[in-house]
Amino acid sequence: LSAALTMRPTNFCAIALLLNTKLCSSFDVSVQRSIGVRRVGAPSSSLFSSSSANSDSPQEVALDPKAIELKNDLISLAEATRRGFSASRADREKAWQIVDGLSTFNPTKEPASAYYKENTSSSSTNINSSPPPSLGGKWTLIYTDAPDITSLDTTGNPFATAQLGRIGQECNPPSIKNVIEWKRPDWLPLSLPFSGGEGSRVLQKVCCEGSATLDEPAVVELKLVGLELEGDDTTNNSNNNGDDRNNKLLDGPAGFLEIFPVKLQGPLVAPFGKFEILYLDGTMRITRTYQGFTAVNVREDKESKWF
Repeated sequence: LSAALTMRPTNFCAIALLLNTKLCSSFDVSVQRSIGVRRVGAPSSSLFSSSSANSDSPQEVALDPKAIELKNDLISLAEATRRGFSASRADREKAWQIVDGLSTFNPTKEPASAYYKENTSSSSTNINSSPPPSLGGKWTLIYTDAPDITSLDTTGNPFATAQLGRIGQECNPPSIKNVIEWKRPDWLPLSLPFSGGEGSRVLQKVCCEGSATLDEPAVVELKLVGLELEGDDTTNNSNNNGDDRNNKLLDGPAGFLEIFPVKLQGPLVAPFGKFEILYLDGTMRITRTYQGFTAVNVREDKESKWF
């Protein structure tokens, strides 16, 4: 796989970077403008450009005012530190304090129940009450201190062969897909052949299977099952004709992978670590890996989803 790094940077080497990117179980980057909390006087930012979760969501839960305050503090810290990529030691310590405080208000008794090996739960739900928040769905990372994620940051490299975009996770039990968005680097001229259009991107998906038990209702064990690469090329409108396909194939990796997505999955699976869910409500979740690294994610709704 590392041989792919020999590809020329003029080719928008998203594929090379994706195949060589370190796999990690802490994947979990835009955030909702409001994720069930009100941010008074909060500065606007593209990081917080997504819309909030639907207010009639069956996963909506009543939160303690202190929990709302802590969520606001965590969102502000995530924005100020660029998802944790520029966080100082003091910032990381502050994040830990907020997370530890917020975990005491966790409204979900069995946050990993969606991944129980057997469809059983000790929680009983009244027929007139809403179901508890679920880990299932699509999530976008807003903060992490995991070095195998923060090291992916490309802002300090003006000639990076791909630009890091959003990071997310799709949970569809028993599947868990860790998603990284790689975009066309800004320094590449649009006129350069096989470099893609301005909105071209490649999605890298590290595919896992998750499982949990009643004995540890907040812990999800992971097994690595495969890798997927998908392209999204906005250079040409899709008309499903031969000319359009040929144009996309000539537009670079994003166009090629849009026509020919890659799905690698073998007969064997491998252990891929585990994570503990410290906090889960209808719009936010906080996890900590077995190495001790933290990830904060917000739920994507239909209007804000990007993968």
